[in-house]
Amino acid sequence: MLQAIRERVTGIVAIFILGLLAIPFLFFGMESYISAVPQDAVATVADEEITTTEFQSSFARHRAELRQQQGDDYDEIATNQPAARRQHLEQMIDERLLRHHAESMGLTISATMLRDIIAQIPAFQIDGNFDGESYRQALRASGRTPRGFEQELREDLLTRMLPTTLSFSTVVTEAEIDRMLSLENETRQISLVDVPVAPYRDQVEVTEQAVAEYYEANQDDFLTTEEVSIRYIELDAQALTSDLTLTEDELRQRYEAASQRYLTPEARQASHILIETDHEGSDEEARALATQLYERALEGEAFEDLAREFSDDPGSAEIGGELGWIEPGDMVEAFEDALFDLTFSGEIGEPVRSPFGWHVIRLDEIREPEGKSFEEAREEILAEYREREAEALYIELSDRLVDLVFADDSSLDPLAEELALEIERTEPFSRAGSEEGVASNQRVVDAAFSDRVLLDGTVSDPIELDRNQLVVVEVEEHFPAEPQPLEAVADRIRERLIADGAREMARERAESLKEQAAGSSDLAELVAGDENLSLNEYPAVGRYDFQHGPQLLDELFRLPAPGDEPTLHVLPRAQGFALVRLEGVQPGNPVEAAQEERDLMRQQIRFRQSNEEVLGLLAYLRENTDIQVVEDRL
Repeated sequence: MLQAIRERVTGIVAIFILGLLAIPFLFFGMESYISAVPQDAVATVADEEITTTEFQSSFARHRAELRQQQGDDYDEIATNQPAARRQHLEQMIDERLLRHHAESMGLTISATMLRDIIAQIPAFQIDGNFDGESYRQALRASGRTPRGFEQELREDLLTRMLPTTLSFSTVVTEAEIDRMLSLENETRQISLVDVPVAPYRDQVEVTEQAVAEYYEANQDDFLTTEEVSIRYIELDAQALTSDLTLTEDELRQRYEAASQRYLTPEARQASHILIETDHEGSDEEARALATQLYERALEGEAFEDLAREFSDDPGSAEIGGELGWIEPGDMVEAFEDALFDLTFSGEIGEPVRSPFGWHVIRLDEIREPEGKSFEEAREEILAEYREREAEALYIELSDRLVDLVFADDSSLDPLAEELALEIERTEPFSRAGSEEGVASNQRVVDAAFSDRVLLDGTVSDPIELDRNQLVVVEVEEHFPAEPQPLEAVADRIRERLIADGAREMARERAESLKEQAAGSSDLAELVAGDENLSLNEYPAVGRYDFQHGPQLLDELFRLPAPGDEPTLHVLPRAQGFALVRLEGVQPGNPVEAAQEERDLMRQQIRFRQSNEEVLGLLAYLRENTDIQVVEDRL
């Protein structure tokens, strides 16, 4: 099996993966990838951490996808509930387990496959063709480098690879396809008497006593929503910057003390050819090919043509190896040293080894360093000062806040007075939170409704909303869930009783018809004279004849096939009930299925079977992998 999977990876699976070009994580919430400070792990899978930053970024992308898919139906609050967050974390854990297992099996994403996938992503194309500048601009806009992006893409594809390879490795026989097509295309011959609810509504009498009795027995159905309003103090490093400033003399002193920092460094425009070293070839073979290409370039062959044909760098090969402008620190040390050793435009350096393979580098242009004047650097100096001082002040104040809460958690007032912070308030909100403000943060909501804060009346522990931003909350007013007065819900109760009564009458009428039909073969005679009933005969109802409604279809195709005589059944419908006489079952004929339909069924069977295998594999991996989740960091 393992060998079969490995062989499939470079064949049909590669083609399948090329269909996954709308990879969600590429374009949803790119800003969340911008370098984040190390944070505590929300979970660990074996020895690999899922940090809070990774989780929050992934969860934000997931919600952005849902928002785009669902449009006006998107529920901002429901998608941010603890259950939704935990479900997403479990999915991330499954992805880590699958990637780890794929790596242990020796599965890889080749440079060629990666290059083909990137080249076919529409966001990186102009007029249907890959455009290197569009690629680099998109990555720059997200604060990422091609190398980092390509590594993320490799990991994502590797996670997807195992389920995909299992699917293509699943053998589906023609007999299985025939059996499933026979079931899928089965039809049922029925006669149907429709018994709608609507005509019975006027026959239902609902007394005031019935309304009152229903209200007394079902008060929990008519509770108000429990809500709280809170007071809170917020500590935000960004808000602290406005009070921090420097005099002109202080700004000049800082400029002169660090004038080298305000030089634009020398930059070099370069192109390269990368020959990767991986399991497909030895390091010596890669070096030999790089040397050969170096010599061919020196002899006059077009560097761009050689890069397009031989380079393993998916981000630059299609555009002749062009890398754009490179400043010190942009590349790995070996590459950078070799590039900055070149002295004139057009010079090609001897092959150099980096962790990614062997490079042949051409220097295309040199941009000399340029300096910023004091006036040009002034705002940058002030912004850096404010950021640094605000962060230091934030750390000092947050430490004091923690100590103060620990010493006295009875009220916000002394905390606010001690730290010179303003107490703010929210409108009442439920356990679902609100759409904006601090109550849109689930951690704040959970704290506000916790026993300690809500019942004991204490202030919460400091709650971290973001890096360098935290709040402490206390409940200002509690609005418990309580029964609404009868007069406020009487109309709803009356409507419910009418609907229930009418539906019961329709069901009883359908059951009565069933008893009568048991002794008669003529349904038309039964419905004659009743304008509320209608009889229709359907010689071949399929599983997807949705004109009959999904509820009836689901029940109909659960019924056993009749024997020598038709069988009678009362089945529910959205607007009432139906008396159904099941007269026959006709299996689908797989011989009549077009090849396209057979191929689609083969894919469906493969998907179902491979999905079962993946679920079984995940269960095994979870049982044999140390997985730790820190619930309060979700």
